[in-house]
Amino acid sequence: MSAFQGRRPGSVILALTAMVLVACAITPGMATAAQHAGRPTVLRVAVTETVALGTHPVVSVHLTAGGKPVKGKQVGIRLDGKISQQVRTGADGRATTEIVRDLSAGRYEVSARFAGTSAYRSSTSRTEVFTVTPVQLTISTVPPMPGIPLLSIDGGPPLVTGADGTVVATVSKVGRAALSLVLPPDDATQQVRLARWDNGSTDPVRTIRIPDTLTAAVGLQVLHPIQFAFTSSDGTPIADTDVPTIQVTDDAGHQDVLTGTGTHWLRSNAINRLPTGLISSPLEYRVTEVPLAGQNAVNRGQQRFTASTAQTVGVSLLAFNLVVQGRDALLKSPLGSTVTITDPTGSKRVVDLDAGSSATMLLPRGDYSLAIRGGDGIPITTPVALSREQHADVLVISVLDIGLVIGIALTLVVSLILIGRPHFLKRRRGGPTDGPEGPGPPLPQWPEPDIARDWRGRPRL
Repeated sequence: MSAFQGRRPGSVILALTAMVLVACAITPGMATAAQHAGRPTVLRVAVTETVALGTHPVVSVHLTAGGKPVKGKQVGIRLDGKISQQVRTGADGRATTEIVRDLSAGRYEVSARFAGTSAYRSSTSRTEVFTVTPVQLTISTVPPMPGIPLLSIDGGPPLVTGADGTVVATVSKVGRAALSLVLPPDDATQQVRLARWDNGSTDPVRTIRIPDTLTAAVGLQVLHPIQFAFTSSDGTPIADTDVPTIQVTDDAGHQDVLTGTGTHWLRSNAINRLPTGLISSPLEYRVTEVPLAGQNAVNRGQQRFTASTAQTVGVSLLAFNLVVQGRDALLKSPLGSTVTITDPTGSKRVVDLDAGSSATMLLPRGDYSLAIRGGDGIPITTPVALSREQHADVLVISVLDIGLVIGIALTLVVSLILIGRPHFLKRRRGGPTDGPEGPGPPLPQWPEPDIARDWRGRPRL
């Protein structure tokens, strides 16, 4: 700064500007001289021609000078003209690396450049081309279900399963992808529901990473409509409105209580996750309970069915015809206008009897109490253990029965009295008991003993 002291500011600015211009003029010249200084080099590059999506292409470079390898030099790898990474040559002038980038499917150019040193001139390789091919993502259904819209990828259009129940999608980008289930709509014969994915998830949207996951399986449960037709032990139809609930249990131990009449949707299969993947197993159902009148009207597990198709399942109930006949207790003639039935739960209902004091009713198995009403008399409660077709005479003690019993009792009493008092039936002759027809038969006369007659006339001794 001492050289500029004492000078005017304008002169100082002019001097500095001149120095900058001289430096700018000298620097390119010096770089050009350095670039052409030293031994000329040759750089070659090679790359894998085709790689699948998610696979890293391998790049090899070879740096020589005068046909001899140049070792320990840094070489830049360019991808589509941009620096990707650098490698250092070995003792043989070679270096190998992977292009560690997630490349989408497409065509790429790769080249290499050596910047040069004071001993070696710079060099650039020829441009080579490689291709990244897309990958196939395969989603399979368990069980195989052909021809259904199954899923969409990242909100795209639904993909339909093929004849083998699989969906194959072409994926050209590396990264996360959302698989969203697009199951077919319900119809009158079938419903399809998600059970689980092969990774255990039960969420309808599953996120995967491409190309880490290129196969997946989704387990589906298929439901079919089932109706029930109930009959008694002899085949007599029973209205489903008389059956409040039916309880069924499947092979997997799952219990369903089906309430009301009409159609019930039941699963036809179960999805299990094993170490080898998902499997679908058909389900068989057992009828375990049909409550009627406080009793289970079926034998547990005896009747079985499947839900493989839409169908009507017949269920035979342990219900039997009971013929009730009201009768007079003594005369056995028909008697009564109604019968009161008490079921095992204690509930009562009244059934009208016909002109012959009889009625036939269908009842589930169980223990009942019957009592006839109607007319004057005392009903006798009759227990019935119903386990088959049965006829029951239910008796009533009528007023006539009571009168007959009283009359017979009085007759017996009078007869006993007369038998115990036989003199009431005898008449003595001439006695006060003689009747208008004359005296009764003579009474027997007993002779007096002699010693009693003459005891005074004996002489004294």
